[in-house]
Amino acid sequence: MLNTLTRQLIGAALLAVTLSAPASERDIRNSVALGALAFADNCQKCHQIDGYGEEALYPSLHTPELLADKTLLIQTVLNGRLGHQEGNDNDMVRLMPAMDFLSNTEIAAIIAFISNSWGDEVVIVTAKEVEDAR
Repeated sequence: MLNTLTRQLIGAALLAVTLSAPASERDIRNSVALGALAFADNCQKCHQIDGYGEEALYPSLHTPELLADKTLLIQTVLNGRLGHQEGNDNDMVRLMPAMDFLSNTEIAAIIAFISNSWGDEVVIVTAKEVEDAR
């Protein structure tokens, strides 16, 4: 696992590239790689390494509607998600905590990683788009 300083340096480098030009194939690969690290540190415990989630406790990330919607992805990572837990259709429960403590670059990278891993195409989100959604 990377330490915080290393992660911040990688994030700053990706942010500089993201703000300067349209994403190249290299930029996308770098974002997906950073996203894999951030996912492992913050998401994998619940969603598991394969993205299917831990049995009925945590939602699967293999959801085309989620993975194709940039706004929904940003809002879900930033604010978490409410929903009905299996066997309880009456009360809304927090299915996912807010991850708003992550940097804008980390959130953008997680979105690139999960969409690359389980979606039809890589969803490119800039750190600025995440900042604007905060």
